[in-house]
Amino acid sequence: MLGTRRLPFPAQSFDFVHCSRCLIPFTAYNGSYLIEVDRLLRPGGYLIISGPPVQWKKQEKEWGELQAMAESLCYKLITVDGNTAIWKKPNQASCLPNQNEFGLDLCSTDDDPDEAWYFKLKKCISKVSLLEEIAVGSIDKWPNRLSKPSARASFMDDGVNLFEADTQKWVKRVSYYKRSLGVKLGTALIRNVMDMNAFFGGFAAAVASDPVWVMNVVPAKNPLTLGVIYDRGLIGVYHDWCEPFSTYPRTYDLIHADGINSLISDPKSGKIRCDLFDVMLEMDRILRPEGTAVIRDSPDVINKAVQVARSIRWTTQVHDSEPESGSAEKILIATKTFWKLPLTSG
Repeated sequence: MLGTRRLPFPAQSFDFVHCSRCLIPFTAYNGSYLIEVDRLLRPGGYLIISGPPVQWKKQEKEWGELQAMAESLCYKLITVDGNTAIWKKPNQASCLPNQNEFGLDLCSTDDDPDEAWYFKLKKCISKVSLLEEIAVGSIDKWPNRLSKPSARASFMDDGVNLFEADTQKWVKRVSYYKRSLGVKLGTALIRNVMDMNAFFGGFAAAVASDPVWVMNVVPAKNPLTLGVIYDRGLIGVYHDWCEPFSTYPRTYDLIHADGINSLISDPKSGKIRCDLFDVMLEMDRILRPEGTAVIRDSPDVINKAVQVARSIRWTTQVHDSEPESGSAEKILIATKTFWKLPLTSG
């Protein structure tokens, strides 16, 4: 919900933002909502607003303010067709600071526009550090962008090597899932997939040729790698797995959790922040009946996960990790059973 905090997405990651009758007062609160849209939009991206206040009766003032603020951001108004308006964000660096009635200015140098988990909306415009490299049209076209490290990956410490190693690792692991563990990826049984610990999106890239889509979740306390996932042409969100995930129940066919214990541990202190049972119960809420959960971790953690899985009536199978990996890690393949409470007499 666009309210007082940033949306849980990385900066400069969307090619266009579309809003149809969403009734968001974009220019209210010193333009905080339009500023948030600007944070999400890539240079050269498009903003499309359909419905109020665009040429809407009795909203002439709001429509005028929206046009004025977009102009202050140097957005180019491409067209107005009825009640639909399309703007284009400039490819070049922000034209701010400039003289504008909204008091818009650039954020300070210590602002990290990718910070987006429980992060308050700002009333300043985020600077773009990799302007030309991440602009619309600058990234390789699909599907080449899926396997090529983006500028954002290159900007991270040893990012290119980590990206390539992660990509190769998940190609091998997904092949093992299909060939040896009976995970039905690539069949009509699995369509909606979630990766609970996505890192660079290597798992999602490895299943890109299958008839699936993947929600890549980057834990909020981990390094902010979600921008790289968007540069690959994939999607995802930041999330803390010690909290419920914002989705409807029974919506995913497969949930993948690599290193599930890390999702409940503090990355610095190693202290457990919440209970494994609660996380797996949330997985149960999200997973469809007869859906599959694939969980990877140390033998001790997998033993605990098996106990939890059986307590919530999942069927379980534990397997060794890939033979060539030489890892002691175990893999739990669990299926959510289709069951109902017995009817009581009387």
